[in-house]
Amino acid sequence: MLKGEITSKLKSQKIKNFIIYGLGQGVNILSPLLITPYLIFVCGLEKLGVIAMGQSLAYILIVIVDYSSYVIGVKEISINRNDKTKLEELFKTIYFAKLFLVFLVLLIVLLLVWFIPFFSNNISAILFSFFIILGQFVNPTWFLQGVENFKWITIINILSKVIYVVGVFIFIKSESDFVYANFWLGFGAIISSLIGLIYIVRMYKFKFNQISIIQVKELLINDFSFCVSQLFFAVRNYSTVLIIGFFSGEYTAGQFKVIEQITSLFRTYLQMFFKFSYSYVCFEVDKSINKGLLLWKKFNGLNFILVLGLLLLTFLFSHNVLVFFKVDNSIIKQLEFYLHIALLIPFFTAITLPLEQLIFSLNKNKIYIILTIATTIFNIAGISFLMIFFGLLQVFFLLIITEIFLITIYFSILKKYFTKTKSIS
Repeated sequence: MLKGEITSKLKSQKIKNFIIYGLGQGVNILSPLLITPYLIFVCGLEKLGVIAMGQSLAYILIVIVDYSSYVIGVKEISINRNDKTKLEELFKTIYFAKLFLVFLVLLIVLLLVWFIPFFSNNISAILFSFFIILGQFVNPTWFLQGVENFKWITIINILSKVIYVVGVFIFIKSESDFVYANFWLGFGAIISSLIGLIYIVRMYKFKFNQISIIQVKELLINDFSFCVSQLFFAVRNYSTVLIIGFFSGEYTAGQFKVIEQITSLFRTYLQMFFKFSYSYVCFEVDKSINKGLLLWKKFNGLNFILVLGLLLLTFLFSHNVLVFFKVDNSIIKQLEFYLHIALLIPFFTAITLPLEQLIFSLNKNKIYIILTIATTIFNIAGISFLMIFFGLLQVFFLLIITEIFLITIYFSILKKYFTKTKSIS
């Protein structure tokens, strides 16, 4: 009986989808393990700091281009997955909104490099980083997530990272070549995303005639506040290295990037799992809150145990991890201490993200928006203060405190739902 139950679970479509999706996302997680040590070896920590700042700026501005497509868009597509007319309407509306937004972001980038010396001093690296934003503009995985086509998400991810890795290893051969690192990251995303986009248009026979400007305008207006909250969220997640670089220089930013690169492997995985399970949870919650919560618990409970085990392994072998990243012996003990503290960030993030998933599924977006804006302002002010008067260690503690605060608030909001589910089950 037990054997039959295990076999049944292994054959379930959700497990198959997760394995397929996980394969592509695994490449996302593993590619920095190849690229970052190589960039440190060829270009040095200081140039890695510049690359990291260009990436961080791109990841912040990407949110404007994405707008609400990866949360509200995925939810709408998931609910209307069997309505081809509605899918085409959503597809066209979201992409034309993105087209307008990508030009807006280009204008923002040009203004930054023109008027702010901090960016104009590294103008080539910043402008090449814009290719990352272009890649995300083309990227159709928000649609594929909604219709649960994880096979093509995997194809896009793998092809994107193969182009990125090959481009970096072939064309970055000296310290001055560091400016091309972010170009190859963006170029790989553009090519693979275009292939995915062509597949969707042919598969669903979408036509781009009769675009409703009114619907595009309504989307931009209705989801504006949510986009603002996501922008604040991105600033909270990605601005730290920019602030550190601004106050303490590119070398310190490079040190932070090494630690962040290790912890961000966990964050990338957790965000991957969030995206994979989100459409399933939304679909079930829309039908029945209790069934949706039970599925949410099953998904995220097992995932938390896995993440906890991986974090423990990273802690135990932290010295070997830093040696792998080509960290100089003169600073390896200091960075190892930082890493031990910083591993608490993904530990708490493994609780925060599942709670946020429920917040979205239960349509409590306003609470999320308020909390995101508040914590982002607190983080920016706090990190700036700490980098002026203290150092990196205190920054890691601040990031940990922020996650604990969010967990406390989210749990207090969702507690009544957990109680109801417990009593029913």
